[in-house]
Amino acid sequence: MALTLDGTAGISTTGALTVSGAAQLSSTLGVTGTTTLTTVLGVASGGTGATTLTTGSVLIGAGTSAVNLVAAGSPGNVLTSNGTTWTSAAAAAGGFSNMTVFTSPGTFTTPATTTKIKVTVLGGGGGGATVPTGYIGGGGGAGGGAIYVGPVTASTPYSVTVGGGGGGSGAGGTSSFGALASATGGATGSNAYGLGGLGGAGSAGTFQFTGSAGGTGEIATTNCGGSSLFGGGGRNTPGPNSAGNNATVYGAGGGGANAVPTGPRAGGSGSGGVVIVEF
Repeated sequence: MALTLDGTAGISTTGALTVSGAAQLSSTLGVTGTTTLTTVLGVASGGTGATTLTTGSVLIGAGTSAVNLVAAGSPGNVLTSNGTTWTSAAAAAGGFSNMTVFTSPGTFTTPATTTKIKVTVLGGGGGGATVPTGYIGGGGGAGGGAIYVGPVTASTPYSVTVGGGGGGSGAGGTSSFGALASATGGATGSNAYGLGGLGGAGSAGTFQFTGSAGGTGEIATTNCGGSSLFGGGGRNTPGPNSAGNNATVYGAGGGGANAVPTGPRAGGSGSGGVVIVEF
């Protein structure tokens, strides 16, 4: 049967009202008892169109005659919109609150709740030039760098390599974080013409940069190692007949040696690189 109310018609009951057919209400229906509908009341009639509702679900409109049910999802989730639909998703991070620093190779496994990270990768610094008698060697170049900010897969291991610093007349090593960011080490200074070693270069990542070149050995006070992201490189001790000083900050180059008038003298060592993970 069909129950249709229009105009000023109304039904008032203090008992149970059961409608097993189609009900169309265009007037006021006053029920002080229990109303039972044996068919689903659609959205157009003021219902949900659903036979069951999952606990915690949210009703979202989907046009004039339908709704979508969005499940609550994981603890801490919020409703997010892509401009068309709503979904339950983890709240956007307001910043990174944890840090892991690698000064030697290892593995970083993302926590189960981590889907975005920031990684700073810095290659090792090159060593200052070791020179024979009568020469002033160039400083080693600083390691290059790369910074990655973006998504990662939760609960996943990422391999980490950390480039070592170059010893006297040795190049710095490459540092990397999986395939997401990598940076080569700085080159060693020259012992033949006193030229400073070139800085390493970053690759992959969101942002890449080149390390500073080492200073020239043409003048004894300028043959310091190249500066890295974290500061200056090793210097040559002022005065003749001196070895180059070692770098003391991540990725910086070692100072060149001064073997005038007597030698030989050893170049300073570059510092090892570093990989910093923020999550």
